[in-house]
Amino acid sequence: MSRRADPRLAPLVMRAVVDLGGMKQEGYLTNLSASGAFVVVDSLPQVGAELSLRAILPWKLGELAARARVIWCSKTEPPIGAGLEFLELEGDSPKLLKAYLERFVGLAARLDPES
Repeated sequence: MSRRADPRLAPLVMRAVVDLGGMKQEGYLTNLSASGAFVVVDSLPQVGAELSLRAILPWKLGELAARARVIWCSKTEPPIGAGLEFLELEGDSPKLLKAYLERFVGLAARLDPES
């Protein structure tokens, strides 16, 4: 049984910027859902830390902007990164994320009609 509120869509590689208390670093989202994501970054934040996340969604949908909390970290197995739970999707981000997820699912279904 999954602990996640929503299924994560993967694989993907989407550039992201993480801001933890004014310290910004670039990374990559490798999966994404309506309620969270996994971000690969060089310097891992602590579990429980809150951060800001920004990523440009494909298909010219716009920028995803969110406040998130680190739920868990993968420190030894690639990819090294952090599992995030979204606390707040800012501005138009709820609408943009929904549009992205719907397109991703539709594309995946066309590529693999058996799933």
